[in-house]
Amino acid sequence: MTDFQQALRSGAMVKVVFVKKDGTKRTLTGTTDLRQIPKVDHPRATNKADSPGVQRIYDTDIGEWRSIILDKIKSWEVVG
Repeated sequence: MTDFQQALRSGAMVKVVFVKKDGTKRTLTGTTDLRQIPKVDHPRATNKADSPGVQRIYDTDIGEWRSIILDKIKSWEVVG
C-alpha cells in the first residue's frame, strides 16, 4: 500500500496531480471517506475486485468517482 492510499484510508481529503490515459495532466481533489461523500454516491456492493495498481477516489469538485493509476501520480498532498 502506498502512502497515498494510506492517507485515503485514514479519511483524508487529498489533492492529487496525475496523468490520464490520454496523456493529459489532471488535478483532482477527493476522498474515499464515506462521511464526506453524499449518500446517493456511496459505492454499491459488488463482487468486482479493484484492479491492481488503481485507486478509486471520489472527486469532490465534480461529484463523481474516478480511477487513478497509481504509477501515473505526479504529486499529491493532504488538504483541508
